[in-house]
Amino acid sequence: MFLAHRRISHDVYSLPESSIAPYLTELQKRVKEEGIRVGSYPLLMKGVFVSLIGQNEGRVRELGREVEGQTQGKAVTEQEVRETKGIVNL
Repeated sequence: MFLAHRRISHDVYSLPESSIAPYLTELQKRVKEEGIRVGSYPLLMKGVFVSLIGQNEGRVRELGREVEGQTQGKAVTEQEVRETKGIVNL
């Protein structure tokens, strides 16, 4: 029997990547053993989307709040990500 694991994602829109790179590097080292991945996706002249991906929803949300504080960011929905990137739903 195959059991699928639910992937939880928490996206934060933040300051430019050069401002937050050291923090994100440190965060990735801290959470690697927990199976949580940290991704950063810069938008030229706009800021960075930081994604936290893992299976423990409570922990991902907790880290999301931490990232918001450390990067002067705010949590965003997938719809807000698409709109900011200029992606249109077809």
